[in-house]
Amino acid sequence: MSKEQTIPVTILTGFLGAGKTTLLNNLLKDMPEQKVAVIINEFGDTSIDSHLVVSTKEEIIEINSGCICCNVRGDLIHILSNLMEQEKIDRVVIETTGMANPAPVIQTFLMDEQTAKSFEIDSVITMVDAKHIWQHLKEEEPGQQIAFADVLLLNKIDLITEDDKQELEQQLINMNPHAKRIYTTYADVESQDLIGKKSFELGNVLKMDPSLLAERHHHHHNDQVTSFVFREERPLDLEKVNKWFAYLVQFKGEHLYRYKGVLHIKQLDKRVVFQGVHMLFAGTEGFKWANNEKRQSEIVFIGKNLDYQELERGFQYCLA
Repeated sequence: MSKEQTIPVTILTGFLGAGKTTLLNNLLKDMPEQKVAVIINEFGDTSIDSHLVVSTKEEIIEINSGCICCNVRGDLIHILSNLMEQEKIDRVVIETTGMANPAPVIQTFLMDEQTAKSFEIDSVITMVDAKHIWQHLKEEEPGQQIAFADVLLLNKIDLITEDDKQELEQQLINMNPHAKRIYTTYADVESQDLIGKKSFELGNVLKMDPSLLAERHHHHHNDQVTSFVFREERPLDLEKVNKWFAYLVQFKGEHLYRYKGVLHIKQLDKRVVFQGVHMLFAGTEGFKWANNEKRQSEIVFIGKNLDYQELERGFQYCLA
């Protein structure tokens, strides 16, 4: 397969809560005629993001058995191989977990012989949460995600001052001077600015990490960052849910990197979809529950030094 025939791949990365799924939805809406295979990898044994992705012509494939940059790299190669056996795919979009180092994912497309013949990286887009990134730069993963990007999408820019913006811009230039920087709110960006640009340059990536093409990327997550998933078929009480989340946002927000889910509320015929990052929280009514659909609440919390027992007690408190 020639380079003209290879399937373009967009790798979408960024720390927890930066806005990757929102961007993914926006991109898919802008590509209604394309057959897009979406590969979603989440941190922990959960599939919340598949509920949050719009339904168009794309095929959604989940990898929940681990981090895409660690033990499931073989799964990724297997999925890509299976895609080649299906009807024509126009594009692959990979949304990595917020805890992923993108280097091994990039490495897969460069070093696995069959994958390299069939696929070509179009761009590596890193979402940067302009509001919260300073709190996370001490973590290993955000620095890696920024370093390997060819496009840095600075999201939530409306939540910071102009001085903050200039300071952040200089920090990003220091970390990755080669990447294009785009500023946005609600991940609202034209797809043509990101897709089909062939902005991935191996030479620039090798300047950031000369050993990228060596088989040595062993990624170790911060052991203090954990994820907990709670599921419950019994309905929740709306007032209790509001009280619990108000408490979490006020008193636990600093340690909650990301929390999201779908709620089955007794008082509502529609599911409630919510997402939160630290002290920023938003919930909206989603689709109406189908008559034959199992109604279930599913919540994931990802953060540092989280207390499982306390979260479980709070979730049980919300039962109607």
